[in-house]
Amino acid sequence: MRQIAIIGAGASGLFLSRLLREHSDVEIHLFDRCKQVGTKLRASGGGKANIFNTSVTPDCYNHPDFAAQILSQVTPERLGQTFDSFGLEMCADEEGRVYPLSEFSQTVVDVLWNPEHPRIHPVMEYEITHVWHEDGRWHLNNYPTAFDTLVLASGTPANMIPKNRKLYNSYLSDLQLDIHPWTPSLVGFKIKDYPTSLAGCRVKAVASLYQNNHLIHSEFGEITFKDDGISGIVILNLSAYYNRLDDKQNCRIALNFLYSRDTFDVAAHLQRHGSLQGVLHPKLHALYARQPFDIRNMELIIEEPYDLTFAQVCHGGIDVKEVDAHLAIKKHPSLYAMGEILDMDGVCGGYNLFFAFATAIIVAQSILGQND
Repeated sequence: MRQIAIIGAGASGLFLSRLLREHSDVEIHLFDRCKQVGTKLRASGGGKANIFNTSVTPDCYNHPDFAAQILSQVTPERLGQTFDSFGLEMCADEEGRVYPLSEFSQTVVDVLWNPEHPRIHPVMEYEITHVWHEDGRWHLNNYPTAFDTLVLASGTPANMIPKNRKLYNSYLSDLQLDIHPWTPSLVGFKIKDYPTSLAGCRVKAVASLYQNNHLIHSEFGEITFKDDGISGIVILNLSAYYNRLDDKQNCRIALNFLYSRDTFDVAAHLQRHGSLQGVLHPKLHALYARQPFDIRNMELIIEEPYDLTFAQVCHGGIDVKEVDAHLAIKKHPSLYAMGEILDMDGVCGGYNLFFAFATAIIVAQSILGQND
């Protein structure tokens, strides 16, 4: 009986355990520092679990070439078929975002997780701080079982308060891997000289990220004005592109509130009506009345992203060059890395969960000797 340890009971760890548990020659020990499994998965998609997207492409990620390698092995169609084989009914919206038909994230957790399964051994509220390989087997802390295979699926410190990040993934220092520092991605921005009167305003606009005068990325969506900065899905996506910049100096966001009115004449409207009260959100109008700005190009200078506490995912992790095509660590025997612990992050819309689930499929195939 092969003993397999999975560090992390998040999306990729749960999916891998579900794939492996039907094979009679394995026993799976699933470790997690939390009280329950799938903490972030339960919160995905506003609690509805946006499990993947039907139109995943390599350019949705920070390392497109590596993403293409993953997609060559696992497509969205194949992932959908796998979920279907688990009994999960799904639906997709007009933007290709796939949710469980129940639109409730617990449904996804339920089809993946069965702690009573005879080949599953959950070890909850257990922080892994030390791992080593000796005599052909993997050892974790002082845990009594040694393992033939170890899978790293402990994710990132995204959305964690500082005290909970203190020991998170500290075991990685034992493995001497090239690990990029974790920085917040899919996160809002603090804005320099921010007009605090806009706090609480929510409005749709085309948001464009510039560095100096170079356009990095532009996208339409809802903007949420917070106490000291901006957020919303479109801003989270801009943050993903911001994080891919080597030099993050001189970055700004431009907001176009007249995205659907190319021919609208602001000057003529002002001359006729005396204000933009009938055009702008009341808070934007109040700001404009005090300090006029270009409503097609409201410039906001980025001070810095919000910290990890507010991030949905992280930029950074184990360098993708450390793993082979089957996600085995090249320098360590019987060791795999999958999901967010790898230095891969995508935009909003199910792309990060797709990566978590797809990498679990690839690791399962390798462990079970099913590679083509």
